[in-house]
Amino acid sequence: MTYQILSKHKTVFIIIFLVVIIKLLLFGWAWLNFNSVTSSENNWLNIWDRWDSGVYKTIATSGYEQTVGMKMDWWAFLSHFPPLYPIMIYIVSLLGVPIPSSGILVSFLSIIIASVILYELVLLEFKNQQSAVLAVLFLNLFPTSYFTISIYSESLFLLLTIASFYCLRKERFFWAGLLAGGAILTRNVGIVLIPIYFIYSFSAFFKNRRSNLNLLCLCLLPIFAMVIYIGINKFYFGDYFYFLHEKLSFNTTKHFIFPFKETYHDLLAISQNSNLLNESFMTTRGWNAIFVLFAFLVTTLGIRKVKWEYTLYSFSSIFLYSSLSWGISNARYVFATFPMFLVLSSIENKWLQVGIMGVFFVMLLYFSKIFTSGAWAF
Repeated sequence: MTYQILSKHKTVFIIIFLVVIIKLLLFGWAWLNFNSVTSSENNWLNIWDRWDSGVYKTIATSGYEQTVGMKMDWWAFLSHFPPLYPIMIYIVSLLGVPIPSSGILVSFLSIIIASVILYELVLLEFKNQQSAVLAVLFLNLFPTSYFTISIYSESLFLLLTIASFYCLRKERFFWAGLLAGGAILTRNVGIVLIPIYFIYSFSAFFKNRRSNLNLLCLCLLPIFAMVIYIGINKFYFGDYFYFLHEKLSFNTTKHFIFPFKETYHDLLAISQNSNLLNESFMTTRGWNAIFVLFAFLVTTLGIRKVKWEYTLYSFSSIFLYSSLSWGISNARYVFATFPMFLVLSSIENKWLQVGIMGVFFVMLLYFSKIFTSGAWAF
């Protein structure tokens, strides 16, 4: 028993070491490839402060209030972002860390903890240490995993979602519900956990034929989190569902469409007019469609490999973001569909696993270079 505990602790240490090395490698790679001559105001850290990062920094410093000089479209855009990640940034900044650095630090620490919990979760599910380590590597080498060291909420969302499923498997239902609520207050897509946990609770109730307060918490705490978010919209923007139909920010181009309609048309367009070689087309449309298709195929492959909760979570997430138009960030959204990494880690052909991991790594370097240059990369 002592040997097993020490061995497990050693593996966890190795996982932390590997994750840190991968992230440091990305920092170095991005800075080496950045044109610091023409952009002398940048440094190795602030080149990761891109695009939606500004929203999180704004909420962290002034909340959802429309401050003096803030444009109406920017203020309206804030409504689309739940508060937990900016709150974490603000808390870290109280230690004297600048807001941008606080955001990166929260992301960096979150992905390390998320990786350790993913290892524990896969070990719990498959009873296979090699699969558990592979799942962590797939997570951290995924082509859009560079967002885990930027001022984006991906890391925190992954941490809360993976931890919630871990608590669910351990039947710690109160904590599973609380963490699911945290995930919803980090990213809107977390709402797919609500129906999944309702189904799980009803199934557990009828199986055991007895009430359980913690099972009730599993259902109600995520709903309470959603109520908090729509309450923020009501208090600051005057409408509970302002984030769904506001007419001021550029995000209004997003609306509900027939599921996979945009993905299908973008996949067809890839082979037309040399679009595959058009970086602008691929980063706004082509790659997003490819990643959605990849996530769908891996999830389908995993139906018999992982428990139904993981499969339903993945399909629900994919269905949600593929049902919205203007999917210029779908490649990033796919990254949060973490059960993919359980499925990939369970592939029996080790050469196939190595091949997938190699492709992931090359694409990770490619996309991180684009992102840190200031161009759009999901």
